[in-house]
Amino acid sequence: MELDFACRYPFTEEGKQAIIENNIQVNDEIAERAVQRVLNAMNWRDKEGRGIYDPTYAHLSDKLTEIGSYGAARMMLSHLRNRYLTNSFAVGEAKRAYAFLKGLEEGHPDIKRLQEEFGVVPEKREGKDTLPLATYVKFAPRSVDYRLVNRNVKGGRVEIRKKGAGVSKREDLRLLQEAIKIRVGHLGTIKNAPEIIRKHSERLMKSMPKVAPSKMSFEKGDNPPCIEKLLEAARLHQNLGHQGRWSLAVYLINKGVPYEKILGIFSNFPDYDERIASYQIKHAINRNYTMPACSMMLSYGLCVANCKVKSPLGWDEWKKRKRS
Repeated sequence: MELDFACRYPFTEEGKQAIIENNIQVNDEIAERAVQRVLNAMNWRDKEGRGIYDPTYAHLSDKLTEIGSYGAARMMLSHLRNRYLTNSFAVGEAKRAYAFLKGLEEGHPDIKRLQEEFGVVPEKREGKDTLPLATYVKFAPRSVDYRLVNRNVKGGRVEIRKKGAGVSKREDLRLLQEAIKIRVGHLGTIKNAPEIIRKHSERLMKSMPKVAPSKMSFEKGDNPPCIEKLLEAARLHQNLGHQGRWSLAVYLINKGVPYEKILGIFSNFPDYDERIASYQIKHAINRNYTMPACSMMLSYGLCVANCKVKSPLGWDEWKKRKRS
């Protein structure tokens, strides 16, 4: 078996087959690499593909270690049952895969193999790349650009665009990235984990970044439904798109929530980066942004109920009137 593909994309069926055919067993070297793999996923920094392990010229033993480390990492996460770690790992692994894919030419065999395995195969309709509506909805990122209201939908299919014409990323690859994230984030349960998995799981927990996710202290009903939805995503350690995070930050700032608490709430997101989050929150504070009106929240795709208020900040006043 040619192992480069399994090295780059160990979450595939080919990755599983490589473990079976090569009888890869977890040892201290593989387990140590698995710990580092999870930590790397939590602290993803790649912008242009730098620092990504490329197996092209690696020794066979290194390739087997790399493939085995993915399986060992999943065993550790199944043992720990830590939602924050699991979601962070899924986000990081999906971004790692995207970093490989974005450097490939359109139609590259690796892209086709992944699209077919994940069922995200674009089909030409009237000269446009399209996906079935159900597939698109399942894998569409949480961004206003991917909301159906902003898409061309015809005959049960949704048009996707390639890079160019105002598209910052190839949407076929971005949807594939989301499909990878979902698969990586689905873990089975593991009972009676091997000693080597338990030992390195403990080391993983000790190696966690010092900034731990903040406990959420808002009571249900304190905030309008749109904000409750955003806070719920933080509680569940789920990613939010740019508009969602920005709206949540501006709302909390306008409500007088201290900077440290806002940063603590943002620490719950799987791809949390303290430096970036701190800059963005301080920037919003210094610019004194006002809260978007409900009409704008609706256009962002963040409105989830008909609250009969003009702005999320009017929620408290609406509740007072309702009680009286």
